[in-house]
Amino acid sequence: MRTDIKVILLMLISALANAQQHLPDSTIQALKHASNDSLRYVANTQAYFYFEETNRDSALYYVDKILSLATKNNKPLLIVRAAVSKGYQLTGTGRYAEALKLLLQAFTIAGDPKNADNSWFFNPQLTPEKTRLLMLALTHHMFAILMDRTENTGQMIFHFKEAKKIALQINNPVRIMLADMNLGNAYIIVNRIDSALIFENEARNIAIKTGQKRYLGYILGCFGDIALKKGDKAKAKQFYYEGVYSSVEQNNVANQIWNYRKLASLYLAEGQKDSSLYFAAKLFFAFKTLGTSASPQANIGTAYEDLYLSYKLRNQPDSAFKYAQIALIKKDSLYKERIANLARFQNMSFQEQLRLQGVEKEKALYQSKIRTDGLLFGLGVFLIIALILYRNNQQKQKANKILENTLTDLKSTQTQLIQSEKMASLGELTAGIAHEIQNPLNFVNNFSEVNTEMIDELEVELKSGNINEALAIAAEIKANEQKINHHGKRADGIVKGMLQHSKANSGAKELTNISALADEYMRLSYHGIRAKDKSFNAELTTHFDKNPPQVNVIPQDIGRVLLNLFNNAFYAVHEKQKIAGADYKPEVTVTTLTENGQAIIKVKDNGIGIPDSIKDKIMQPFFTTKPTGEGTGLGLSLSYDMVVKGHGGSISIDSVEGEGSEFIIKLPIT
Repeated sequence: MRTDIKVILLMLISALANAQQHLPDSTIQALKHASNDSLRYVANTQAYFYFEETNRDSALYYVDKILSLATKNNKPLLIVRAAVSKGYQLTGTGRYAEALKLLLQAFTIAGDPKNADNSWFFNPQLTPEKTRLLMLALTHHMFAILMDRTENTGQMIFHFKEAKKIALQINNPVRIMLADMNLGNAYIIVNRIDSALIFENEARNIAIKTGQKRYLGYILGCFGDIALKKGDKAKAKQFYYEGVYSSVEQNNVANQIWNYRKLASLYLAEGQKDSSLYFAAKLFFAFKTLGTSASPQANIGTAYEDLYLSYKLRNQPDSAFKYAQIALIKKDSLYKERIANLARFQNMSFQEQLRLQGVEKEKALYQSKIRTDGLLFGLGVFLIIALILYRNNQQKQKANKILENTLTDLKSTQTQLIQSEKMASLGELTAGIAHEIQNPLNFVNNFSEVNTEMIDELEVELKSGNINEALAIAAEIKANEQKINHHGKRADGIVKGMLQHSKANSGAKELTNISALADEYMRLSYHGIRAKDKSFNAELTTHFDKNPPQVNVIPQDIGRVLLNLFNNAFYAVHEKQKIAGADYKPEVTVTTLTENGQAIIKVKDNGIGIPDSIKDKIMQPFFTTKPTGEGTGLGLSLSYDMVVKGHGGSISIDSVEGEGSEFIIKLPIT
């Protein structure tokens, strides 16, 4: 199975696991045993909030039940709460006209002081009037979100400000925080970065102070946008990553999408093929979990497009072509659907303006305007669709031409692509090389300084006529020069070895001493981790075959495999050292031997070990037990390919959780 299919299958398994949204047992029991409408309302509301930002279909199902119960029992402000919630979900699916109808109904009810109420769901500490104003602020907030999705930026900012004004009036920190959060994003859109930063800082402070962290991921994403606007990509990435962590922690899929999209775009722009594919896949399956998103900037079409661009970056034309085709179809379909939804929204919005004016004499004029605008709008939509279809056709032709050229030279470049991936982490050797070469250089420098001093002494003794003493000093100088020569050659050997590693691998096998290769990379790996943490120490134990055979391998490939295994071993003992007592002594052992016509290399550690539940996954691409940012999940996958597919060998794992792990490589002796 190809690598790209493996990646998607792995991500699909993860996404399907996340998509299995199950209500908490307490909510299920509350729904099952609710004996009256009041309890049913509360139970269905709990269910709605559980799915509000994770699954739109389920959220709409429960909000319809809430709206039905509120209407049946004639609870005006509960009708407002349900109508606003349903309007929010409909806006997220692109059904703008339906959302507008519900929100206008909510404005009518919440705007009438006669409808003040705080029964059932509302906080009994709030007065009925404050409860009404709370619902009015909520309606302004959701109406602003609708204005954002329909690209009415001025109205969006106005209604968010109205929502905040009411929230300040009733002293509701959560609503103030949400208004600030969205106003910050609005000002990012209009490129008023200083204003955006003020609002987002206030939103973050309130969220942390009140413990309301459900939308902290969105706020952090806005900070990332601000940093990006200021040209600080590194800081932007940091905020987006923090936004992802917070969104996952709060189970807020909508906010995960917000940050995944930004990270995928950044890594695509930087040409980071692994990271861009990872976050493109994350974005894709987040959309699958949440449901339809009607945002023109982020939807299932743009998710497919990011997958296409990621595979194009990886020079995987088959996958790139597949997702390019799907992206074009999806984006075209979503665009047509959005145009139709906007048309219905504009028509309904205009009708509502007429109703509010209530002037019958002017209605005929407006009807004429509706027909004219409708005709012009229809013509505009037709032209836009024609332009989109033309552009898509041009893109298809261009993509086909590029893919044809790519397929022509795919075979000739495949070996180079594989080698480029293998050598992508060559920088990991730098720290080890630096430590290796520093030792002989220290000897050269120290003996040179000693010889300088001894030459001065020699001159003194010669002038004094002490020939015997002068001869003794000369002998010592000669011995020191031999040591300088020895360590200079050692440094020269290290440099030549580094240059050899940096050369593009031709793929040619050569007879290699496996024991020497293992010893070299064990030391390089150890010095590398010591360069990162000078407090780390471990015992290095070697059991090398006394008469090791010369094995026909690609030294760079097997060296990379060994480097990865040693890095993992040192990481495992380092992690255990952090939690174990003072009696724990980290140890990494390498063993080479010959058995049944095979050269065997064993890398063993007494670290944290590998749980049985993940042993079968450990060789899969992108699977890693390390924290985010400390591992890509590709090291063991590539190692497996190099040993099994590249050399016809095998690699196996023997591990006990909490006690340590042993990786065993077997290579045929040919």
